[in-house]
Amino acid sequence: MVFAGLYGVLSQLVSYRRREIGVRMALGATRRSVAKLVLQRGTLLIGAGLAVGLLGAFATGRLLKSFLYEVQPFDTWTYGTVALALLMVGLVASVLPATRAASIEPMQALRED
Repeated sequence: MVFAGLYGVLSQLVSYRRREIGVRMALGATRRSVAKLVLQRGTLLIGAGLAVGLLGAFATGRLLKSFLYEVQPFDTWTYGTVALALLMVGLVASVLPATRAASIEPMQALRED
């Protein structure tokens, strides 16, 4: 779910900004800087999602405490492992649109419209 959602958002962002990316590359931007631009946007979305998710998990942990049997609602290993796993999946989902953005040919992007 996370992979498909973030991948879809970033792919759409790259397709909307195709012309802008073409102009950047025509003016001298490297493929690496274009990929970095998309990865930064993805990292921002991942960070915001993790922050909101962790805050929500901490808030609902207190409410669900009575339903848990021999499990602590604030297990740091579980929170850390899940956050790390979501971060890794998010980074993989960000790399695919970043490589596609970096492979845009400037002249082809400028001709389209």
